[in-house]
Amino acid sequence: MEKLFETGREARARRPPGESPKRGGRPGWVLRSLRFCFNLALLFSVGGLATVLGGYLYFTHEAGDKLGERYPELPQNSFVYDAEGEQISEIKGKENRRTVRYRELGEFLPRAIVAVEDERFYEHPGFSIESVGRAALEDIRARDIRQGGSTITEQLVKNLYIQQERRGNSSFWRRFEQACLSFAYERNHTKEEILTAYLNTVYFGDGAYGAEEAARSYFGKSAIELTLAEAAAIASFLDSPSSYRQEGELEGSARAKESRDTVLRLMRDQGVISDAEMREARATPLEFSPPPPPDDPVFDSFLDQVYREVGEELGDDALEHGGLRIYTTLDQELQREAVASTEEVLNLSDDPSGAIATVEPQNGAIKALAGRVGTFNLALDARRQPGSSFKPFVLAAALREFVSPETTYLSRNLSIPYDGETVQVSNYDFIERGPITLDTAMAESDNTVFVQLAIDLGLGNVVQTARDMGITSEIDPFPSTAIGGLREGVSPLEMASAYATFAAGGIHREPYSVERIDRVGFGEREPTYDHPLEGKRVLSGNQAAAATEVLRGVVEDGTASFLHDLDEEIGRPSAGKTGTTDDFVDAWYVGYTPRLATAVWVGYPEGRRSMIDVHGEPVINGENLPMDLWSRYMSGATAGEPVLDFPGSDTSEFKLLNRGYARDPYGGGRNGYYPDDATPLSSTRRDRETP
Repeated sequence: MEKLFETGREARARRPPGESPKRGGRPGWVLRSLRFCFNLALLFSVGGLATVLGGYLYFTHEAGDKLGERYPELPQNSFVYDAEGEQISEIKGKENRRTVRYRELGEFLPRAIVAVEDERFYEHPGFSIESVGRAALEDIRARDIRQGGSTITEQLVKNLYIQQERRGNSSFWRRFEQACLSFAYERNHTKEEILTAYLNTVYFGDGAYGAEEAARSYFGKSAIELTLAEAAAIASFLDSPSSYRQEGELEGSARAKESRDTVLRLMRDQGVISDAEMREARATPLEFSPPPPPDDPVFDSFLDQVYREVGEELGDDALEHGGLRIYTTLDQELQREAVASTEEVLNLSDDPSGAIATVEPQNGAIKALAGRVGTFNLALDARRQPGSSFKPFVLAAALREFVSPETTYLSRNLSIPYDGETVQVSNYDFIERGPITLDTAMAESDNTVFVQLAIDLGLGNVVQTARDMGITSEIDPFPSTAIGGLREGVSPLEMASAYATFAAGGIHREPYSVERIDRVGFGEREPTYDHPLEGKRVLSGNQAAAATEVLRGVVEDGTASFLHDLDEEIGRPSAGKTGTTDDFVDAWYVGYTPRLATAVWVGYPEGRRSMIDVHGEPVINGENLPMDLWSRYMSGATAGEPVLDFPGSDTSEFKLLNRGYARDPYGGGRNGYYPDDATPLSSTRRDRETP
């Protein structure tokens, strides 16, 4: 076989004696060296290309589908509006920002930002090859991380897709990752979309994220309203966003003006503006607007309820992410009236606190909530004993059984064997009224009659009726429940909502403060929540009308008439019930007109503190301070409204209750006060579940 290769020594041995080697030929080792260098360069090229391609695929895969989203999801502020659409609160999100679309950024700000941050923004593919190369050379030369400088697209993807702890790293590999993401981002977005996302993302100092919030923070206007001088100033703040606003310090304003003028010069040099426009803008004084005032605290009690409902419907982190437009049921006039009335009536230093809750019976809409001590919301969270204001629920349970309000009971001190114990029940000052009808017992707030009635009806039925009408707090089927002796008490909002069932003709609707919620981002609005108008019939219309007639008697001739003439004071008919607890710890008045149901509670937030010798009164009960507050508030709340009357009832469907046929654990049986033709309780009942 022919030998393909031979050594230099073998070649020389073959050469005839005296023959010199040929001149002008390229030595073999040179060819081999060139071949080796070529192969090495090819290897590095292929390897480099594979590394670039692999890195690109890896980094873009890590970012996932988010690279294709038109605009990023950014934390934003949310806004709350009253029933008329007027803003009442701005809720700061995780970052103080409100996003806007490109055309809302105005004429000057995008141009100023491009001039300062990325002159070649409209030319490059998302990253600067020179800056990446510089970063690599500097890393090699200094064996350290030194290079910065990024395009607008690179800054954007760094903020969106690179972890916070790695953003300060300017090594080649981090810059390479940034370049890959930027290139991919540019493939999926127009330059206008990129600039819009960037201007809504970056931090401008003074607590402002995004151009719109920066414009409002520094100059008190929208970004679209910015002048050239103001836009240049905001663009300059990106250089050092710690804060250029230093109120009262000329040095801060001078520094901001110098930075602004630098931006204007760059815009002129790049042909973005003319020399005349630059000079005119530089001559404009730089005047920052004062910080916006905080939200009016008059809405705080109501907003607590709004926050809770938003959390229930959208999740606890909904307000942190923000971007919500929350439309509520609030009536500003009623809310201000409630707060003003509380401050006016309870105006002495040692006065107790008060809480007001108003619900619209026809739909359950909460119109006003007042009563806040620090962060404690008395209208929502003060679970206090309702006293006699609970008796209307016993009446409602009786009406559901078609028991007539004309049924007669014997008012007397009671010793009731119950659950192995003896329960003592008496009236205030141990008054015994003898035989009285249920409607009279309500007007006089007779404890003994309503405990007897509740036991006859079945305590479980009373508890269920109260729940059906809107009492959500824990209620036990005990004799004391009939007169408001509950385990944990009730809130003013619960009581207003429950009484609203009477005014709504027997239909209960859950109280709510949020009418609808839209989610807004980059100028696009997405409906997110709409409150459903639902109701549950608890009483027939006739039963509700009969209950109202009984509670009208409280206003006209009962405990609510001792110190007040409510019909005269508020200029329209109303119905309601007073309530006072043992030792004068809690005092209530809960009442309603056809249009509004309002609960008023008065007491000390710490609880179990008696209201004796307070506000110039020997004792505070439901007849004085709570009714003073209810009358003062409702006279303003209903002013100018049409005067409506309550519907009458048909008494023919109700039957007198013959207690002689009913369960009678407290003894006595028929005692001559019940007519012989009275109906046994068992024949009035409808079959239904009881707790």
